[in-house]
Amino acid sequence: MKPLRTLIKLLITLVVMVIICVAGTNLYVLHRTKGQIVSLSEAKDKGAQVIVVLGAATYPDGSPSPILAHRLQTALNLYQEGAAKKILISGDHGQVHYDEIKSMRNWLRQHQVKAEDIYADHAGFSTYESAYRADAIFSVRTAIVVTQPYHLPRALYDFESRGIEAWGVGAAGNSYPGQTGRSIREWVARTKDVVWVTTKQKPTYLGPKISLEESASATND
Repeated sequence: MKPLRTLIKLLITLVVMVIICVAGTNLYVLHRTKGQIVSLSEAKDKGAQVIVVLGAATYPDGSPSPILAHRLQTALNLYQEGAAKKILISGDHGQVHYDEIKSMRNWLRQHQVKAEDIYADHAGFSTYESAYRADAIFSVRTAIVVTQPYHLPRALYDFESRGIEAWGVGAAGNSYPGQTGRSIREWVARTKDVVWVTTKQKPTYLGPKISLEESASATND
């Protein structure tokens, strides 16, 4: 019985340590970024270099999910209000038959955003990788990041960890089917990203630099 009690104590200790780690990293991220979340009207005065829209799920017909559509609408509002002259869409285009970038670009073009103002990061497979590549590939120094409010703190933390001065504007809508599960996963994801930032993890892909002063066509398929 003694070995069993020892094992149970070890397991309890491990669970407590994990809870403390997750809680601590979440509080750290939330506290560090709370001053960077702004309204649309406040974002207009930041003089940002670019609006960054983080990818999300698309449907088989190529249309954006409600989560992604709300992000794109918020980015469009910012663009139309002059918060930045360029938009960087960053999402998952890692498969031939799944292309968040095409969906995002088509939506923006359908809403009269000029093609030359839309830059695309086809390898934004995670929030961390989108931030890493915004710095390493596109040399972004100031940005307005658009995503849902529950996701904004981690996104801002990732971007600022790359030396990017970032402000976040929450997309309309913070509750969707399955949102409870997403919110729980976000707690774990914040801890994961703190670990990745601390250990300086590399993204899945890098590649040649693309200046936001160059033609956006360089980022087409």
